[in-house]
Amino acid sequence: MSEKINRSVARALEIMELIAQSKEDLTISEISKSLAIPKSTTFDILYTLLEKGYLEQTSEKQKTFRLGMKLFQTGAHYLDRTPFRDVAHATLENLVETAGETAFLAILNKDELVYLDKVESPNSVRTSARIGSSNPLYCTGLGKAILATLPDDEVRAILKRTGGLRPVTPYTITDEAQFMSILAQARQQGYAIDDREHNSEVFCLAAPVYNLHGHVSAAISVASLFSKVKDDRQKIEVLGKMISAAALELSHRIGYRGHSLYVSG
Repeated sequence: MSEKINRSVARALEIMELIAQSKEDLTISEISKSLAIPKSTTFDILYTLLEKGYLEQTSEKQKTFRLGMKLFQTGAHYLDRTPFRDVAHATLENLVETAGETAFLAILNKDELVYLDKVESPNSVRTSARIGSSNPLYCTGLGKAILATLPDDEVRAILKRTGGLRPVTPYTITDEAQFMSILAQARQQGYAIDDREHNSEVFCLAAPVYNLHGHVSAAISVASLFSKVKDDRQKIEVLGKMISAAALELSHRIGYRGHSLYVSG
């Protein structure tokens, strides 16, 4: 442990992280054993956190503990003071720097995709997508990333409301069975693909972003010229894992507590 780290503070944080990750309330003995902290030290830390409201005692007899309301309130202050767009913009910048491709942020609004932000790479595709403009869900990577989080019946209802799978480019998927199969594949791999379905020269990979309540609030993507990736399956997989990891990290930063982007992911 670094000399600059206070051991007691570090142990208190380790205890709260352990309790947060546990599905069951934990006893003093369980915490002490799991973290290899002396029982007397564990007792002192637990009751300090209990007194300050960061933990709650759920059983006086068994002396089991869970996270307290004060911890939630502290986290809520962080969320209040961290505007979503600012956090997301930093994520897009990191993606552009790492992937060398243009990155986008979009939100769902009345069955349409609305672009909220973009960061362009000088070495990647420049698109005409303007902040505030909208596009269909079914033919964009961002839209498909969001649709893949929904049950199939809800997806079909959205397609029906919005006029179905109309061709936008020669590569737009217009067969419903094929489209549903592709959404299933997105759930499995953790990201959605737009293979020239909205722009004949552009290939996109996208993943959903969840909010504090576990609802999809947005999606992020990286866009590349198709000519750069068409024969490079490995690069596509690398970019897919990159966008999936970035979307999950962004989701966690705004309060999401899940461990994957899709139920089957």
